[in-house]
Amino acid sequence: MEAPREPHWPAPAIAEEPRKLRPRRSINLERPSLLRPEEAREEAVFREVVRFAPDPLPVRYYDQDTARPISFYLSSLEELLAWTPGPEDGFNVALVPAQCRQPPLGSRRPRTLLCHDMMGGYLEDRFVQGSAAPSPYAFYHWQYIDIFVYFSHHLVTVPPVGWTNAAHRHGVRVLGTFITEWKEGGQLCEAFLAGGDGSYRAVADRLVLLAQFLRFDGWLINIENSLSAAAVGNTPRFLHYLTTQLHRQVPGGLVLWYDSVVSSGQLRWQDELNEQNRVFFDSCDGIFTNYNWGEAHLERMQAAAGERLADVYVGVDVFARGNVVGGRFDTYKSLELIRKHGLSAALFAPGWVYECLEKTEFFQNQDKFWSLLTRYLPTHSICSLPFVTSFCLGMGTRRVCYGQEEAVGPWYHPGAQEPQPLFGEHRPEGPGQGWVKTHSCLADAWNGGSSLLVRGTIPPEEGHVAVRLFSLQVPVPPKLLLSLVYKLEGPAKVRVALELTTGDAGSCHVGGISALNETSDRHRPRPLRVPPTKLARWAARCGRQLRGGWVQRCYELSLRGCRLQDLFVSFSRDPASREGEHFACRLGEIQVVDADSLLSPLHQVQATAVSRVSWQRAAPEGEGPPEGAGPPAGLRLSCTLHWSYPLPHARCFRIHCRPGPGGGPPGTGRPGPEKPTFLGLAFANQYRVVGLAVAEARPGQDGRVEFLVEPVPREGFLVPQAEWGRAALLYSTPGA
Repeated sequence: MEAPREPHWPAPAIAEEPRKLRPRRSINLERPSLLRPEEAREEAVFREVVRFAPDPLPVRYYDQDTARPISFYLSSLEELLAWTPGPEDGFNVALVPAQCRQPPLGSRRPRTLLCHDMMGGYLEDRFVQGSAAPSPYAFYHWQYIDIFVYFSHHLVTVPPVGWTNAAHRHGVRVLGTFITEWKEGGQLCEAFLAGGDGSYRAVADRLVLLAQFLRFDGWLINIENSLSAAAVGNTPRFLHYLTTQLHRQVPGGLVLWYDSVVSSGQLRWQDELNEQNRVFFDSCDGIFTNYNWGEAHLERMQAAAGERLADVYVGVDVFARGNVVGGRFDTYKSLELIRKHGLSAALFAPGWVYECLEKTEFFQNQDKFWSLLTRYLPTHSICSLPFVTSFCLGMGTRRVCYGQEEAVGPWYHPGAQEPQPLFGEHRPEGPGQGWVKTHSCLADAWNGGSSLLVRGTIPPEEGHVAVRLFSLQVPVPPKLLLSLVYKLEGPAKVRVALELTTGDAGSCHVGGISALNETSDRHRPRPLRVPPTKLARWAARCGRQLRGGWVQRCYELSLRGCRLQDLFVSFSRDPASREGEHFACRLGEIQVVDADSLLSPLHQVQATAVSRVSWQRAAPEGEGPPEGAGPPAGLRLSCTLHWSYPLPHARCFRIHCRPGPGGGPPGTGRPGPEKPTFLGLAFANQYRVVGLAVAEARPGQDGRVEFLVEPVPREGFLVPQAEWGRAALLYSTPGA
């Protein structure tokens, strides 16, 4: 048989450049002091003499028990006004701004806000680089919400960066909380609101700077204490100034007011927007009402809000405390009334399903809760490429990288959550009895800690069933590449394929695929048989049987004047069979990539460096190392790695080490024979190594440990190890 020829791909046509994500304006930081490199070739080499002098870490940024980086809050005005961005703040900077989605937040349709109130906040989610929590809380129904508020009772609640990264990956805006309460809160408000303009402007400027530098999107202002006449008189001015400045510095930024204080200064919840609190609503982007409302309140608000109907977020306490219409699994009753009157909704503490119900049934309860609400929650669509997901929830019972198990044991990293699909049970229209049900599953994974398990039935009278996984609104580039990684469970004999729908049917020209039928606008891409050489990395596994029984299928599409609308996966039975077919299929990854983006040069990790080194004696026998693996060693090394890489082009960075001798001659950059040990994930250009076990240096000799920074491109392919960032640390005993 003649070998298939590689298709000729012409150079990309000169066209209007697609809009790129622009990082928000940031503040340049002075680079932290570094160990002096011995050589500067392919691999930066740093030298250190082992000393056991204590190196106290800032309490705000590091957990005092584990020395791991944490997200932080501010407890006083003095702390807020004194805060300026420093090197340690780099751990808490979100990877990218919120991704594009449709409909955008600015549209006038009713919105949905989720306020995350979980046992005071800053639990396992405070660990920037993840933790080993065995049964953590996870939220993954992002496509139904517009705004995520992180709530706690600290004065300034900065959203943990893991939540911001997960939300932004789904196009959801993230707000922190500024809250004052009780007598102490009243005194604090007097200090900055009762004086001149300078006092409240200084507070507002710091709140804007926090959001701008850390890349979250704004604030919920929650004043739950009485205000003096002078303080309440300045409150609308404070809100207006904060909102104006935030809009200037943070594109898409929001300031919301909680329904508590009224215009007289009294603390008196209204459960609605009315003339008592309208002055605050008029000074910012919206109001979050209290929870004890009835339909009469909604009717009055419908009239009072005017053109700003969507800016009224009607509070719903999922715990059902007080006199509420519906909470817990009856929360849908509240949503039904709110939507009836065209208002937005604010769901407070949906973690009820985690806090109050059995942890072992968390996923079932979480899916049940949101399935009852979906008819009142419009689905949002993805509108930018590349689109890549491994369905990882940001947690698992083990870590897997492209089918290769890296570590066994529980882990939790909210920022590692990949874009999540539409969950639930789907039954095709018509008389057939086919059905498909999707849910997340931690039992197996292709990349990360979980996969999407799809179960279903193809009835005898039907040839196939399909399930919509993602809603899209993506203008299609001239050539599109798609990939699906899946694994069939059990004896079912079904064919698995990606399908998609295109909008703009009148002008859409489709080439290189076959339509399912003449009248449908749903298409099944044709498998990509011989990828162009430049795309070899992306397509390296296409059509192969992979580790663990996984299979990867790749597709190419040539389109013109089209818009991707929905992404499906379909299951077809043998047409010769007259039997129905039950099946279970595990989806490991989906990629939708603009082919032209794979023709551009790959960005390099540069200037990898080591700083803030500290040493400890090894833990007593029987205590395992906090991080890393390998045989017992005499020392525990902690240090900060940092590097240069354009963050908008990265999904994340995988950090590895290669301790001990054999890492290659210093400065050569040549990897040694030992397989690198995976340490963790980074979503910024820095990573804190904590308690790494290394061997003691022998007298007169250098010990050596090599650190490797593996970039994971947004398009989602493996970068060869020779192109990773690399830095080696040579260390010796005192006097050697």
